[in-house]
Formats: sequence, C-alpha cells, structure tokens
Amino acid sequence: MTRKKICWITPDCFLDVDLPVIKELYNRYDIYWLITLNSNNHSDDKKFILEQTSSLKGLEVKFFQMKYRIRSPKHLLEAIKVIKFAKSFHPDLYYISEQFVPLGFLLYKMMLPIDKCVVACHNVTTPQGAKNEVFANFYTNQWLKTFKNIQTFSESQCEALNAKYRNKNALMAHLILKDYGEPQRVVNKLDLDYVRFLVFGNIVWYKRIDLLLNAVNILWDKGYKNFRVRIAGSCKSWEANYAPLIKHPELYELDIRRIPNEDVANLFVDSHYFVMPYQDIAQSGAITVAYRYNLPAIVSDIPPFQEFVQDGVTGFTFHTQDAQALADKMAWILDNHLKIYPDVCSRLRDYTDKTLSTIAIIQKYCAFFDKL
Repeated sequence: MTRKKICWITPDCFLDVDLPVIKELYNRYDIYWLITLNSNNHSDDKKFILEQTSSLKGLEVKFFQMKYRIRSPKHLLEAIKVIKFAKSFHPDLYYISEQFVPLGFLLYKMMLPIDKCVVACHNVTTPQGAKNEVFANFYTNQWLKTFKNIQTFSESQCEALNAKYRNKNALMAHLILKDYGEPQRVVNKLDLDYVRFLVFGNIVWYKRIDLLLNAVNILWDKGYKNFRVRIAGSCKSWEANYAPLIKHPELYELDIRRIPNEDVANLFVDSHYFVMPYQDIAQSGAITVAYRYNLPAIVSDIPPFQEFVQDGVTGFTFHTQDAQALADKMAWILDNHLKIYPDVCSRLRDYTDKTLSTIAIIQKYCAFFDKL
C-alpha cells in the first residue's frame, strides 16, 4: 500500500501541539513538516525541534524565519513562499495550523486544493476577554467558512462547529498530553507540610487569575495558612493588574516569565492541585500538562471543562467568576486533603489512560486521514 504524503504546516505557537502527533504518525505517512517562526521568536524552538526529531528517519523538517509582522504587506509574500514550497512536494494532504493572519484563508483558497486540506481550529468560539476578540471572531468565521475538513480538539468545540456551520467534515481529536520529561527529583507529596496550588502558562485576562489572588485573601482571613500558591508563566501586565491584589506574599511562589521547557516538570513534581479559574475557554493545553503529571484540576464550572473534570471524582469545580466560591472549594480541599488526594489522583490517572491516551488519539487522526 502506497504511503500517503502529508505536508504539515505549523506556526511556532503550536509546536507543542503538533510535535507529539508527528512523532507518532511519521512511520505511517511521508510527512514534510514546514515550521514558521514568527518575527519576534527569540526562543530555542528550532534547536528543540531538531533535537526531538533527529531520530525520526524519513521525516523532513524545514524552518521558515518570518522577518515581517503580520500587519506588513511583506508578510503576505513570506506566506506565499511557504505555500509554494508546500505545493512542491505534491502531497496527498495538507495539514494546516498556520493561518497566516489576516489573509491566509484567501491565499490557501487560491493556491491549494481545498478538498485536500485539513485545518486545525483550536478556538471555534473565541474566549470572552481574549486579545483582539472581535477580530479573532471575524477571522475564525472566514477560516471555517473556507475549509471543509476541520479538526477540533474538544467535544464542546466540535459541537459548536456543527451547530454554526453546515456540511463540515470534522475530526475531533483531543490534544495529546504535553510531556516535558521527567522531573529531576522524586517527591512524596503527602509528606509535604502544606498544600501547593499551581498555575502554569501564559497569564491573560480571561484566565481570571485575579479570582485566585482574591480567594487567597479570603482564605487568609478565615485562618488558612497551610498552603502555597505557585504561579509560573509569562504576563505582560503582572505589575499593573495582579501584583496589587497580593496581600500576603509569604503564601506565594512567583516565577513570572516564559518558563523554559526543561524547568516545567519540576513545577509539577511537588505541586498538588492545578488551578484554572477561567471565565471562558475553548480548550486548554495547560490542563494536558497537569494530567501528564497527574495533578487534579480546580476549574470553573464552564461547559468546556465539563468533559475533562468531574467534580469530586477527577478534580473539582466552582461557580465561575466567583472568588468566594473558589475560596470555599479550596478551603474544603485543605480540610480534607490527606483523605481525598490519593483517590482523586488514582481516578484521574484512570480517566487519562482511557480517554486521553496517545494511542486512542492517534487512531482518530489515522482514520480521518485514510478516508480522505
């Protein structure tokens, strides 16, 4: 049987999403992986990808360093160059995560056979309060109207796609658990003197970290001091929007920066619970990191989280946008931690193995690609 050829086009912001998929698929398909690095990319992404793919014989990887911002007309010329290079392989399929905002949907429509394109859509619905929310809604609508074969990464987003658009051929495959390797030490979490709540990832407004900071103040006033809150991630407005809410700095472990890949596993090894007080979300990559390291999540009770967290079983929920409700849930956890923690972690591990296993997710990709 002839192997299908796939040209896979990925922007640097989705490398952690596409890399584990490609590492599983390269033995089944001939994959030409084109990676665009944006004009502000000063990270070690290229080095990291080359290290991760050096042993994948037959996988071809090509990097494109984008020199111009998306508002520049010259950015469109760079996008055309990438698409022309993709066509040179004469692939059977194109898998596209790079949207080339603001006119990428037109370029793809003009230059590629749409029926051979599978496009990723991480946010069918744009989270309320997201950066450039109005434009994101407009562009997503154009993106989804243009293409027929569309991947979503959660059941709720797949339902939103089918409710809004007709005659779409949808692939729903969850994000593969994000793996940052093994931590450098082993910790018995039940032996720690206090409970540690962890926040990890980019801090933006719709994630409502302010609710957590206010909940900590409520807990202190109630007399709770047997916990710590670790916040690790980049934030452009920390000093203006969040730092003023911290009244008891001794309860915090702050690392406000882009966390290097090699440091991530160590954040989780001695943390107990992962806190996500989001007011809205399509699906979260951060929760897949938490589940990789078997941290139960405390999440707001918005619909997108319902397929991932069952309150009191695999994690915990609280009423959205309510700092008091979050504080009450954290207080209950603190009161019952030693009794509940082993069982919740065990049930979470069972759920992850059954629902979010790499094998189950990859089988969905293969079935979808093979039918096209």
